[in-house]
Amino acid sequence: MKLYYTPIRGYVHTVESVINYAELREQIEPIATKPFDADTALGEINPLGKVPTLVLESGQYIAGGPVIYEYLDSLHRRRKLFPARGESRFKTLTQAWMADGLFDTFVLLVIESWLPRDQQRPEYVRRCFGKVVAMLDRLERDVPGYERLDIAQFRAVGAVQFLRLKSPTVFPALSGVDAAFDPLAGRPALSAWIKSMARRKIFREPLIRME
Repeated sequence: MKLYYTPIRGYVHTVESVINYAELREQIEPIATKPFDADTALGEINPLGKVPTLVLESGQYIAGGPVIYEYLDSLHRRRKLFPARGESRFKTLTQAWMADGLFDTFVLLVIESWLPRDQQRPEYVRRCFGKVVAMLDRLERDVPGYERLDIAQFRAVGAVQFLRLKSPTVFPALSGVDAAFDPLAGRPALSAWIKSMARRKIFREPLIRME
């Protein structure tokens, strides 16, 4: 299988941690991909031109993080990250969806930060920032109830770690938000949880080593 994704120095994507958990590293060829590059070939595989995209041996492609995670979860014999049925499944999927929303909304702020300040949209920035804060507050309430590892926790680790990595450069470049914003400040439960999760090997081993 081939995995098209964008490696980031100092960061382990959710898809990488799921691959680590499922012990599938030897079965996957990681391909560094920049989806915003004009000459990327990603669009020939995935019409949306988004990462991650997984290409199977048959040539079929699987796109969309949540779809890829569940496919990978079907390939191993360890305890599954996706509950099979019932209330626990839909609770987990909802929490994972919220973590996806946190990641995706922050990416919108990252993209906005690339613009000169006089071209940024202050109200749009404030709206996105408010959603980021609200979702972090939701995680602060949720993490004390986390039990066994599931995909929602994997996704939350990925989202919060991405915020921690990029916040020092993104927020100072934006208009109308706190330049010194710290995702973990004032959130003791989330802070303790994310630090304990970050020590786990599955969240510390990227597929591509970046020197």
